[in-house]
Amino acid sequence: MTRLAAGLLLALVWAQPARGQASCFGGTVDDDGACGFAAPRWVGEFASLSANGVIGGLTAGLLRHFRGGSFRDGFVRGMAGGAATWAGKRITAESFGGAGLIGRGVSAAGASMVRNAGDGAPTFDRLILPVGPFWLDYSPRRRALRVRVDVAALAWVTWAVAESELDLDVRESLSAGTPLFRTKGKLLSSGHDDAHAAGVTNAGIILLADVPAYGPEFERRAMAHERIHVLQEDQLAILWSDPGVSRVAGLTASGRTANRFIAWNLGTEVLRLLGNAFPEHGDRPWELEAIFFAR
Repeated sequence: MTRLAAGLLLALVWAQPARGQASCFGGTVDDDGACGFAAPRWVGEFASLSANGVIGGLTAGLLRHFRGGSFRDGFVRGMAGGAATWAGKRITAESFGGAGLIGRGVSAAGASMVRNAGDGAPTFDRLILPVGPFWLDYSPRRRALRVRVDVAALAWVTWAVAESELDLDVRESLSAGTPLFRTKGKLLSSGHDDAHAAGVTNAGIILLADVPAYGPEFERRAMAHERIHVLQEDQLAILWSDPGVSRVAGLTASGRTANRFIAWNLGTEVLRLLGNAFPEHGDRPWELEAIFFAR
């Protein structure tokens, strides 16, 4: 049971660079790189919904339990938040304008529900919405808004702006709900996977290979794939890295001050290390979810 829970918690929550759509677990690859899964679509939808629900339920339930509260209450409300996170992923994978922005908001609201449940707070006590290199923390009850800087995302945006081989796509950035940069006719290099990629997402910032020869369908899938990764990264940051580091930082006066202005998104390096447990890129559960939704 412990191994199963650990596996589910690792699943579906982080983005590693994608090798286009060419690697499919349990399916086939068509000439244009599309994945043809043997199972009916509803099976994949149910698997993703269940996994996101369990991630939310276990995260909130265990936090409530360790803090002397009700595991059952945390688990039930966390499951509901996980289901909302799944709904956001389902929306963001669609191709209509603004799908990424709307889906990201729904998914972040779901993750916020899980975090509130783990804290023993009302379900909608605090809503956390990542927007590019910033996090908006809003409390409906107190009508208070706080803006924090996602230092990791800001660093990636700064690097991408300075990189001469990348251009900011303003229209797609607005649609995706996060800064999206395109290459100039080149694939992306994925050093730690020793491969080339159609897209890379780091700290919620998308880098997309703009290779016209691959065609619009390939680009559509790559775009949807990376937008799913953005939501997975939000999920991990809101549920795990931000509260964990905030708790440690809060032990000192300077740390408490930093918590007011900084969103602690440290999931990138953590999941890269955990990715070593899955030598094959296409076997990583978070990749399977992105491939499924983007197919």
